[in-house]
Amino acid sequence: MAGVDTTVSQGVGDTTANTAELTKMIRSAGEALDQALHTPNVDYFGTHLEGLRNDILELFRRLLVRNPFSSHRKDAVSKMWFRAIYPTIEQYRAKIRQVEIAGQAGRSTDNAKSSDVIAVEARKQISQWRARLHTFLHASTGTLLRLVAELAEAHALMPSTAPGVLDRQTLDTHAYGLELVDSLKSELHVGLTPVQRATLAIVSKLLTHLGDLARYRTLYAKKPNDMDASHVWQLAKGFYRNAIRVAPHRGQAHNQLAVIFGYERNSLEGVFAYYRALTSQYRFIPAEANLRTILDNALRAVDKPGARSVDATSGYVYCEQRMYDKFTMLRYLFAYHQPQAKETVKQLAPLLPEAETALVAEIRRACTAFVRGVTSGAIEERQTIMAHAIQLFELQQLACFNPGDKETRMHDTAIARVSAMSVALTAHTMCQSVQSSVTESMRRARELKSEADLLSRSSRRVVAPLITTLLWIVSACVRVERDSDSLEHSVTQLKSQIMCAVRDHGLQSTIAQLKQCMEDAHGRVNRRTPLVQAITWDQARASMPVVAARLWGAHRVKRTEDELLAGWQLPDGTVWGRVEPSVPRSAAPGGNDVHRVRWWQLHCLLSLANEALPHMMDLVEKRGVQAVASDEETDVENGVETICFQGRPGALVPGQSVAVPEQSVVVPEQVVAVPESPPPKQSAEMSETQRPEQATPLVDTERDEVVSPAMRAHQMLNMQQSRQAIGAQRVAGNQQAASGPLYSMQATSGPLYSMQPVTSGPLYTMPSASGPLYS
Repeated sequence: MAGVDTTVSQGVGDTTANTAELTKMIRSAGEALDQALHTPNVDYFGTHLEGLRNDILELFRRLLVRNPFSSHRKDAVSKMWFRAIYPTIEQYRAKIRQVEIAGQAGRSTDNAKSSDVIAVEARKQISQWRARLHTFLHASTGTLLRLVAELAEAHALMPSTAPGVLDRQTLDTHAYGLELVDSLKSELHVGLTPVQRATLAIVSKLLTHLGDLARYRTLYAKKPNDMDASHVWQLAKGFYRNAIRVAPHRGQAHNQLAVIFGYERNSLEGVFAYYRALTSQYRFIPAEANLRTILDNALRAVDKPGARSVDATSGYVYCEQRMYDKFTMLRYLFAYHQPQAKETVKQLAPLLPEAETALVAEIRRACTAFVRGVTSGAIEERQTIMAHAIQLFELQQLACFNPGDKETRMHDTAIARVSAMSVALTAHTMCQSVQSSVTESMRRARELKSEADLLSRSSRRVVAPLITTLLWIVSACVRVERDSDSLEHSVTQLKSQIMCAVRDHGLQSTIAQLKQCMEDAHGRVNRRTPLVQAITWDQARASMPVVAARLWGAHRVKRTEDELLAGWQLPDGTVWGRVEPSVPRSAAPGGNDVHRVRWWQLHCLLSLANEALPHMMDLVEKRGVQAVASDEETDVENGVETICFQGRPGALVPGQSVAVPEQSVVVPEQVVAVPESPPPKQSAEMSETQRPEQATPLVDTERDEVVSPAMRAHQMLNMQQSRQAIGAQRVAGNQQAASGPLYSMQATSGPLYSMQPVTSGPLYTMPSASGPLYS
């Protein structure tokens, strides 16, 4: 082993190595680390293993800076994280948990004096291990920040106004690190080279891991009782948001940010972030399970007796009160009727007719209350855009509108139709609000400087979500036509129901009326300036980048919807905020006035939707409807990274009694001492000893970041006690969880939620539980 260590040390000192040589040196360093871990009585936290891990970090740093394009393709950042940083964090967490368990066992002894001594000693050891963990996290933060700075400087990722010389000695300070990443470009920026795009993707992943390190520092702080306070997580959220700003179309950072919102009990932003992870161009599939988890917790908190009478300033109840009644329940309903949830709960039945009738009445009340809250100013602009975007995300999931999705029998036509009705009713009411404002302003015939002055303050609040809805409808129409061409001139029943729901609830006629009203207003207010030439339906279905160039390429106004929805992949594959460099861009109508820009964008999308919807109705009627005839479920790529999360209650089954399936904890026979979790996609240059073995993933009740399912099989015999502590940590620290289900629920004779056929009472009633939700 000494010979191997000498070779590794010499390789680290060689600064002239090319990409192939660096790859070989990383492989040799990994083999040296594996040999050291198999040495009897080795100290995992000793200087020898620490030096090997530092050598691996240095080699990865040089590889990333030298060849970011190849490093991004082979996911070198994840390999570095799971090889040199994350296993050490897990070992520190295991030590802390082991001491905590020992302290709890010591306090249960009969001798009071002995138990006090054990408790004091346990607290002292916990404090020492926490301090060592904080030191490691701080050092790792500095290493990753310096790597971000070096990548940005080497590949010109900062604007010319940014400082030219970076003081790397001060990058350990959080303020300077956040100031540095604030000046980075976005991966959606036009004119970037392939190497720069790959470098920004690497930087985004590094910033995500920096957020993970900041989150661990907060989790293991001295005062863990303030975990639900938003100011506690500002540093972690800052890194996650910068990762999203750099690469908004990648879903992992959205998922990690949603984890923080779960700590804060913020259901609105948490659900929004999880849906952003699922609807980004590079989707993060494990967010599906996490979405249902946060909704489980939120619904329990909201339906708790006396919860609605509490004047809460934060938490799940606060989010419910700020939005509208039944907001959490409706999100829960649509989340549990998505095909991904129905695949895990096979007893989930379609929505019954009487349940659908009651649900429609509830949604009508919710839509009216939501628009009333928006126009009155009770709901802020940011919250308005997020809440309405959640409705579009739900419909996109339920109606199989994500690019690459395949319809199966798991897709419930009834619940998708109800979700489309919710979107159509909300947009219909918003269109009426805008039309009423324009008509009233024209009737008063006052002096107006521009068309945007026709909008009152209340109607301006609904323009942004209305633009979002119209763009989604146009994108869905393009998707339906493309699918119908590929299905031999037929339209699936699921998508035909969505289009019919939009037509039957008045949105189509309201769009035509608002379009005509805006054109009449332009003729009276601004006669000298002609209307901007509208994009025709033939142009849009032939090339959606033309629409993208009109929406995002012609102006430089910063809008809230662009910040929140950048990277969202619409049904036809268009990514919000991305403009193709080959598409010509016209002059920006509206200048730098955000309200004028929105006015012209609204008129453009109204004209386009007014032409697209009748065409879709003709397409459904003339080309017929094809039912989904395949039971084939959507395949998931082998090796997809897995999120481990806490247990959750059973799915919502309206109108019938359902037994919640029992879930057991997966515990391997031989637990591992040092997990090596390489990312799913392995490079062809890796040796056979580095290739992951397929093993059953561990169920970790505390872990909420990405965990690879592959774990090492050969372990040292003298590390069994340490692994028993990790095993106890992952089974929630009690003996019952090792042999029983992951969670236990109060036995009820009826369904978990019962749907009432009448609309006078609540839509769902939850049985009161006398015990804890999870045990």
